[in-house]
Amino acid sequence: MRPRHRPSPLPNPEPTSSNWLDTPALCQALAVSRSTLTRWRRRGLLTSGHHWVRKNPACPRSDLLWHRHRCSALLRSNASPARLAMPKPDPSAATDYVLFHRDTGSALYTTRATEAEIHRANDNLTQAGQRSRFVAAKHLMHHRQPPAD
Repeated sequence: MRPRHRPSPLPNPEPTSSNWLDTPALCQALAVSRSTLTRWRRRGLLTSGHHWVRKNPACPRSDLLWHRHRCSALLRSNASPARLAMPKPDPSAATDYVLFHRDTGSALYTTRATEAEIHRANDNLTQAGQRSRFVAAKHLMHHRQPPAD
């Protein structure tokens, strides 16, 4: 019986290639912090397969390899650090959310946040294997506001 071989969805870079760096090396080369790289990646400025790939594409928590020249080109094209900074959330765009446990249906936590923040939090909960999820409070009967007269 032949072993199954699944091709990786993205080309895996050669480990010896000098264009691909691990996270600490890229942070040092670009003079940015690890959290800045993470923020840019989550915002979509650094895209998978172009700016970064996983060392092991089969493992979703694998370390990342970064393309040095493509990442530095992004920095040069967006010369102003303010353009790369995370925009401040608009407080008026925030709504009430409730964290629910999926199995029991019990409310664990309530918060006020923007839709983007909740989407990111739910993605993080799913990746961590948690059995809870944020739900908009307006979708819950006991949290509904009475109609305005």
